Amino acid sequence: MIRLLLFGAVMLVGSIGAFFLYIPFLSVASVVVILLGLALTFVIGARVGGTQVVRLHLIELRARRLRRKRNSPSVANAPADE
Repeated sequence: MIRLLLFGAVMLVGSIGAFFLYIPFLSVASVVVILLGLALTFVIGARVGGTQVVRLHLIELRARRLRRKRNSPSVANAPADE
């Protein structure tokens, strides 16, 4: 899955770069700067999205623990044996 995502990103950046190089008034240096900006934006977005997934997973684990703790019978609420 990660390889497919990376391949898609490389193809997108490559096609955008080819389009920008087709425009005659843009120099190669400006195309390189634009593509580096796009790649950097992609990397930052992937990193932030990855940390968000981890954060949501940790929140879900905490909620499960709290639910388990709340639903488990405690000693104080157990009926007394006679």
